[in-house]
Amino acid sequence: MNSDILPLVSVIIVNYNGKGFLLDCLAVVFKSDYKNIEVIVVDNGSTDGSLATVGDMFPDPRLRCIGLDRNFGPSYARNRGIEITSGAYIAFLDNDTMPFPEWLKKPIEIMEEDFRIGFCQCKLLLRDSPDKLDYAGDYLSQFGFLIQRAEAAECDTGQYDEQVDIFSAKSAAMVARAGTLKKAGYFDEDYFIYLEETDLCWRGWLLGKKTVFVPGSRVIHAFGGSVVALGKKQNYFAKFHGCKNYITTLIKNLDTFNIIKIVPLHILLWLGICVWLILRGRIQDAAYTFKGILWVFKNMP
Repeated sequence: MNSDILPLVSVIIVNYNGKGFLLDCLAVVFKSDYKNIEVIVVDNGSTDGSLATVGDMFPDPRLRCIGLDRNFGPSYARNRGIEITSGAYIAFLDNDTMPFPEWLKKPIEIMEEDFRIGFCQCKLLLRDSPDKLDYAGDYLSQFGFLIQRAEAAECDTGQYDEQVDIFSAKSAAMVARAGTLKKAGYFDEDYFIYLEETDLCWRGWLLGKKTVFVPGSRVIHAFGGSVVALGKKQNYFAKFHGCKNYITTLIKNLDTFNIIKIVPLHILLWLGICVWLILRGRIQDAAYTFKGILWVFKNMP
């Protein structure tokens, strides 16, 4: 890749009441080694003064901000950011991430060389323990659940330092080809939170575009930081949307044979989780999960 003619990368960061995280994130993004970027902050109706502070602290002409009037969720917010991008590539960061200076160079280099790649996953490291892994990609099991390549907080000793194809990326730190995003139809806005990037990458695979893990692109992530702002609603979002979006993703993207083969068993496993939660005395969590199952049947058309 000719360093004198770098393609423009649009960096989209969604924020909701995460001013401290957001300021840290922007400070390092603007110090990236890759200079041909535009940065778009989409604020989901924050009440902590995030947008005003960002405008004061970062008078960089490469920065644009979109303020939404309430929390529409990450999928909707990212799509509003995508609509005003100009880049050939679009990078997504959670507001609680801090990328290393070189984080964009390798993904853009390999995507310029291989047009079969639609999405790149950065290596995510834990903010409190940067020597430990947060995420290194995933695969889809025969039961329709995601299997993480790296265990939670697994020590990073270079065991995942090989570029490999993965099933899907995590939008906390991923890079997408703008053309692939357009053809795939952007993020599904019925996914308020969770699994929206899995659904998107799956649609990319169906279009013939690969998702790859790029270990040379490192990003520090405050695991769970982006959902802390949801407060008491976080448990509801995790149980309801997690269940709803898992089932929805399978029905949307599997062929008929595999829908018949996998989805009934997948739903039975969710019902088993409901029973397990009830036996543990977590009645409310079971109700949220069961509500997720019901949502799918009510909205099947």
